[in-house]
Amino acid sequence: MPRLLPALSSRAEGAILGLAAGRWLAAGDGPDGELALALILAEELGAGRVDLRGVAERWVERHHSDNRGIGQETAGALSHIARHGAPPRQGAGRSADPLVRCIPVALAMFDSPRNLVSGTYHVAALTHPDPAVTWSAVALNVALARFLQGKRDFIADVLEVLRNNPVPEELLGAVRSVPLERRAELSAAELSPADAVGCVRAALWLAYHEPILERGLRWAAEGRADRRALAGAAGALLGARDGVESLPESWTASLTGLESLRHLAAALVRISPT
Repeated sequence: MPRLLPALSSRAEGAILGLAAGRWLAAGDGPDGELALALILAEELGAGRVDLRGVAERWVERHHSDNRGIGQETAGALSHIARHGAPPRQGAGRSADPLVRCIPVALAMFDSPRNLVSGTYHVAALTHPDPAVTWSAVALNVALARFLQGKRDFIADVLEVLRNNPVPEELLGAVRSVPLERRAELSAAELSPADAVGCVRAALWLAYHEPILERGLRWAAEGRADRRALAGAAGALLGARDGVESLPESWTASLTGLESLRHLAAALVRISPT
């Protein structure tokens, strides 16, 4: 029997709560500054504001007031913005952290493909201008948008966007490999889950091949802080694909600000909260 499609409200909540639950599984209850930055963006987008300068200013304020759990590369970029009033034009590395921060863009713009690509790219570039990072964030969000649209297939859409833009061949190859790769091959590969391309490759693989959210998210997290970005990205994808009901209640009950997360999800996709 075909699996029933969860309602949009469930898919949106699944994305946001899956993001938070995945990161919690990977690193426990420690400070998660990167998730806090993602939720700042979600608040801005949910309120109908699309102001990158305003987002950057709020990120800088958050970093100054509490820098716990913010990655070193992100911290350096935010310090640059504070000093120069503009994002860095180069450097900052290939961290997967911006992929997680860009996820709210997919919810706010899932039904507007052109705006989704542009918005994701520019949000990622606020701290990480490397094309391997910006276009990995786009690849993740295109797949996430497909799930929010109620579709199950996403590889062709991701590849179409990537082929039409100046993306690294490494990223194209990683996405092309997803349908053909087996879990054993993925595990044996030289995969760095904290690297943007490695993160998106593994997250897309789980969304494409793994039918059971809980099993997939446990594999993504492995209780390791260096897999926090991968677990968050995979949690968002699997949660959007299968709906919030697929997340174990014991996981969601452990999340700080659960009701706020639910209301953010509803605001981002412009529906009334349940």
